[in-house]
Amino acid sequence: MIELAAESFTEKPFCIVRRWMILDVMLPEFQERDIKAQGLEATRLYAQSSEFDSENTYLPGDSILSDFQCEFDGFIFESKHRIFILTGRGARKHVSLPTVEALAVDIMRAEKTYG
Repeated sequence: MIELAAESFTEKPFCIVRRWMILDVMLPEFQERDIKAQGLEATRLYAQSSEFDSENTYLPGDSILSDFQCEFDGFIFESKHRIFILTGRGARKHVSLPTVEALAVDIMRAEKTYG
């Protein structure tokens, strides 16, 4: 899978993840307009476990919160800076912005504790 991904995704780094959730972020209208004006969607990816990262930014087992979505095609989630290959089962949820912010803080706290 890694070899195929390396051949297929040459324009951005890629990351293979497990235990993932697509987060449709409920934003105030003005923030959603700003995001859409950048060609993005108010959707982010949360993955509990990185399996492989082409740039070694994420180590196996790291949790990840992506930036906003450029494209999503079933098992390929593309953000502004990275392509994520979603493996295994996942879910999709609507979440508030404070929930996403709290999740980001928890991930950073875990990185400092265990990293």
